[in-house]
Amino acid sequence: MKSNYTVDYTTFQLSLPLNLEVLIEPDDKVFSFLRALKGVDLNKYLKRTECRGRKGYDNVRLLMTILFARMEGYHDLRSLEELCRSNIKYMFLMQEERPSFMAFERLMTDYLIEDIDQIFFDITRNIERLMGVNTSIQYIDGTKIEANANRYTFVYRTRIINARWKLYTRITESIVSMNSERGFSFPYHHQYCAQEIGYIVQYLMECMVSEGIEPVYGKGKKKHPIQRWYDIFMSYYTKLGEYEYWLDVIGDRNSCSKTDHDATMCATKMDYYCRTGLSRPCYNAQIAVSDGIIVNADLFQRPGDTKTFIPFMERYHMYNGEYPIHPMADAGYGSYDNYMYCASHGMELCMKYSMYARKNEPKFRKRKFNPLNWEKDDKGYRTCPNGYAFDLIASERYDDSGENLRIIQMMGSEESCEGCPFMSECCRKGHQRRILSRDIVLEQFYGEVDANLSSEFGKELKKQRSIQVEGAFGVIKQDMKFTRFTRKGLENAKMEFLIVCLGYNLIKYHRYRLNQDKENGKKALLN
Repeated sequence: MKSNYTVDYTTFQLSLPLNLEVLIEPDDKVFSFLRALKGVDLNKYLKRTECRGRKGYDNVRLLMTILFARMEGYHDLRSLEELCRSNIKYMFLMQEERPSFMAFERLMTDYLIEDIDQIFFDITRNIERLMGVNTSIQYIDGTKIEANANRYTFVYRTRIINARWKLYTRITESIVSMNSERGFSFPYHHQYCAQEIGYIVQYLMECMVSEGIEPVYGKGKKKHPIQRWYDIFMSYYTKLGEYEYWLDVIGDRNSCSKTDHDATMCATKMDYYCRTGLSRPCYNAQIAVSDGIIVNADLFQRPGDTKTFIPFMERYHMYNGEYPIHPMADAGYGSYDNYMYCASHGMELCMKYSMYARKNEPKFRKRKFNPLNWEKDDKGYRTCPNGYAFDLIASERYDDSGENLRIIQMMGSEESCEGCPFMSECCRKGHQRRILSRDIVLEQFYGEVDANLSSEFGKELKKQRSIQVEGAFGVIKQDMKFTRFTRKGLENAKMEFLIVCLGYNLIKYHRYRLNQDKENGKKALLN
């Protein structure tokens, strides 16, 4: 009757099943994830090259683990390493292999940076097929996401240009003084480059060497006049080289950050995520959403959204071979070039313009001397409050600075404004006549936008834009906790953002699968 074992015996007995898949619930995210990736050939992008040494990890399994971790809200690679050792779902995906965080890092730097665009669109197209997404309607918007850079290491183009012009003046004065003092004949101009000043520095150094002048520094030591000029022009050479370097880094932008040269200083909104309203180094993240799925995503270095629309649409066309019929966007995208681009590529004009909402506000409608509130006669000319029709073309200006030619007319009235009771309120101070600027083609675009958005279908587009694309950014920032990049450089940040967007799409498909399974279960019970 006496037991032959101790009560503190804690050895675990190996038991079945050995397959981890059996231990995971059928409605878990991991099965939705595998179904979403079924049929997507990732081996063609992640094929490992032959190398000596031990066999490495499977790149496809590593990528699947990264995407599933982002789907569940994990982004730290060290946390991912721990999950592969302790979490049954990640052990199932990796087939119980235990890669280190450096294995994931090597995959991202060696493969994903180059092929992340193709991977994003392949997986997204497969999800679109499974969910029956209608990509002819796309809701487009952008947001500023803070870069992995110090907030106060900013460099502005305007400040550099202004400081360089002041430095040009000092260089000219120094050259004139040195020529008169030492008898040199160095030329002086309005502008200089660092190389030109470097020649002067080199000549002064040769003079010091030929005359046997030893450079001296420190308190109580008197410098030779040539050394003093050498030190002055060396400082000019260093500063000019610094200005030229930063202007080359900035390129066609207005600013950059010293700790991430690709990031641009942007005035972020004063909201829950950015509480001070200061300018920060950011990237402009653009997404296009159709039926809740992000069908296109990219990063830009421009603070505004206007210049991002055309390259964003060209990116979608390059990978999908088509353009959306209804690209719905807010007023930040409404411009002449964007409207002309849509009209020439078979897309409807659905983007608002800057005065679309304001022109119908009661406060704005009370401003009777604003031409937008003036009525039009039978010929389409605006009529001022005193009844004068502005039907006289004063001048025409042809603007072909962009890709599309624009003809801007300056319209006036045959009647003189002198003697008009509203002249002091209507005309500018010191002007005796009111002149209106009129862009005929742009006004036609505005009219088409008003007609499209005033219909029932257009009203639904406006409502869904606020729901879908703004909601997508809300989920990414709030639920997925992605408010700041962890990688530096445009290509690295773009790879990180596309992985986040894939995680968002995978979550959407998981919820869609659960709803479909629930509906199928109800139908099975009824039958």
